[in-house]
Formats: sequence, C-alpha cells, structure tokens
Amino acid sequence: MKNFFTSLNAAARQGNRPNLTAAIGSTVARQVFASALYFTSLWITTRALGPQQNGVLATLLLLPQTLFAFLNLGIGPSHVYHLSSGLGNHGSMRVTNWALAAALWAVVALILALCGAPLIARVLPGIGKQEALMASLLFPTMLLAAWSSALIQGQRDYRSYNLTLLVQPLVFCAAILLLRSFGAITPVTVISCTILSQLSLWCASERRISRFGAPAEAQHRFADALRFGLRAHVSNVITFLNYRLALYLVSFMLGASAAGTYALSVQLAEVFWLVSGAAAMIVFPESAAKGRTPAQLQRMIEQVALTVVLITGSGALLAGMLAPLAIPWIFGQDYVGSVLPFVTLLPGVVLWSYMSVISNSLAGMGCQGVNIGGALLCLTINIVGDLFAIPRWGVQGAALASTIAFSCTALFTVIAYKRIMVAKVQAVPI
Repeated sequence: MKNFFTSLNAAARQGNRPNLTAAIGSTVARQVFASALYFTSLWITTRALGPQQNGVLATLLLLPQTLFAFLNLGIGPSHVYHLSSGLGNHGSMRVTNWALAAALWAVVALILALCGAPLIARVLPGIGKQEALMASLLFPTMLLAAWSSALIQGQRDYRSYNLTLLVQPLVFCAAILLLRSFGAITPVTVISCTILSQLSLWCASERRISRFGAPAEAQHRFADALRFGLRAHVSNVITFLNYRLALYLVSFMLGASAAGTYALSVQLAEVFWLVSGAAAMIVFPESAAKGRTPAQLQRMIEQVALTVVLITGSGALLAGMLAPLAIPWIFGQDYVGSVLPFVTLLPGVVLWSYMSVISNSLAGMGCQGVNIGGALLCLTINIVGDLFAIPRWGVQGAALASTIAFSCTALFTVIAYKRIMVAKVQAVPI
C-alpha cells in the first residue's frame, strides 16, 4: 500500500496532472459514504417490502435500467474521452444532452403508451401498465444525470465530481426515511424517490457546469461523439446484460419471491465494486489524457488494479464469513435464502474488480474492441450457465453461472491488456 501511494504521488508531480492519490482517495471516500446511504435505504426497503414486493420492485427497476443501458448511446463515456483528451466542447455537449434525452424519452413514452397491458405483464412479470409508465419516467432523468455528471468527470475536476455525485444518494436516502416515517414504502413510491434523486443529481451537475470557463475552441461534433460512444455503448449494453440477465431469468422462471431473494444477494455483492468503481472513474480519463508514456501508464494501472483487488478480496473474505449470521439478522429471516448466492457471487466480484480497472484503461486508450470481446464472452457463458443452472439449482445456480462468467472474462481481458501494452511499450523508442 505504501509503495502504491508513493508511486501515485510521484506520477502526480510530473507535469500538470491531478494528484491521483487525492483523486482516488476522495472518490473512495465518496463511494463509502454513498454506500452507507445506499445500505441504509436498502435495509429499510427490503424489510418493509419483503421478498415478494422486493421482487416486484427489482423487476420494475429493470425497465428504466434496461432502457438506459440500451439507449444511452455511450454519450457519457464519449464526453469524458473527448474532454479529457482536449477534443471536446462542454457547451455544445450540454445542448446535445438536453435534445437527445428529450427525443429518446418521447419515443419510449409513445411505445409504452401503445403497448397493451397483457404484453407488458408478459415481458415484466407482475407489473401493470400504469406501473410501467411510472417507472419509465426514471429513464430520461438517468440519462440527463449521467451525461451531465460525465462533463464534470471529463474536466478531471474530481473534487467537484465527487461532491456532485453525493447529491443522488443523499436525496434518495432522505426520501426513503421520509416514506418510512409515514409507513408509505411501496415499489411505486421507491421508484418515485429514485426519480427525485436522479433529477437532483442532474440539477446539481448543471449548476456546476454553468460555472465552467468559456467552452474550449475544439468543436464538438455529434458524429464524433457517436463514433466513440457507440463502441463504448456496445460493451456497456452487453455488460448490463451480464449484470441483470440472471435476475430477469430468475424472475421469469422462479417468480417474484425468488427474484427478491436473489436481488438482495446481487445488491450486497455489488457493494464490493465500491473501490474498483472509484478507481475506474479516475483511470478512464487519465488513460485518455496525454502526458504519460505507455510504460508509465502501464505501471500506474497495474498498481491501481492490484491494490483494488487486494482491498476488495479482503472485504469479500470477511463478508463471506459473516454472511450466514449477518444477512438474516439485518434483513430478516425471510432473506436467509440470499446467503448462499451472495457467498457464491463473491469470487467473481473480486476478479471483476481487477478487470474493471484494466478495461477502463483500455477504453481510455480507445481499445474498446477488447472490452466488447470480453463482454460477449461473459454474456455467452452467462446465458448458457443460467439456462442450465437455474432450473436445477434455483438462485444458487444463477449466482454460480455469474461467478464463472465474471472469472473467465477477467482472465481474457487481463491477457489481452498485457499483449496491447507490450506492443505499445516496444513501439516507443528508448
């Protein structure tokens, strides 16, 4: 750990680069605080709803989450890449955000309005048309919040970025606490709180962006944004399917109660991406920025990734040992079935945390092909594994399939990264 922070400080002193130790440290601190708020909200909602209604909520959230995953077009990563590399203009990017979010929302709202209730009930088990229309309102707010906050990340103003991103969990947790005091926690009211929190993040991001200096001379062309964004988008869509496919299949094959049990396992396991998520948010723009040789970049990325996996692995080991007692005690005996799937997910989550740092560096260097290939590999293993394992072993089978898929994808990505960096380092004259 000491060597890691020393090396980052040394790198930060070279040229006009942000202090990466401070950037990653502040991002981790923000993630920890946000996770505490998220955990509080999760504890309140899962106990109030029970497995059945928690499954309904998880299925309901799949609608806006899926729309966001399929229709965000990679605009956020494109904003970060172009601003970090000096090729973007935040003024015109901001206008793009507003116009595109409005157009996409109009199309989605029209399609949902034309869909019949039986069709929606088949696609989203247990969900009515009015509930689906309500949940769809979360989609445009997610787009606006993500795209606007990406402009702050692309400026590499990590302090402002972290402070701004705290708005969403703070508002969401406060709203959930208010609902609890009135005894009004239902799947629909939780969705309402989520919409409110995303709107708050968008407004806070817009306020921060308005304080930026004059837009850069570089022209932001929508075609350039899509050219980079769609490559990142393909990888992100497939990755989303990897994250949520098992949950959907559990809901479809086993019902809402099993989905609620498995959703808790997934939500708790994803907490262990806290550190890797923080590091990846910094690694992406720093890999896109100029100023480091390939050898310097490789050393920094591998040191960050190693530290991330050590921290994540230590936390996961402790959580795995405590889970049989902690999960039923915290969330209630109704969720005792979440223990084994949660423990099964942990090895894959740890390996994925290492890979996420590597893959974000590849994205920053414009090498999205590796990430697309890895995501496709993961999706293939997930589909085959889920279809084989869920009917036989239920939610435990879904967790096992995910862990195998995550582990194989991490190995594939790391091997590809090594080959790319060897070629880049050898291409630079000594």
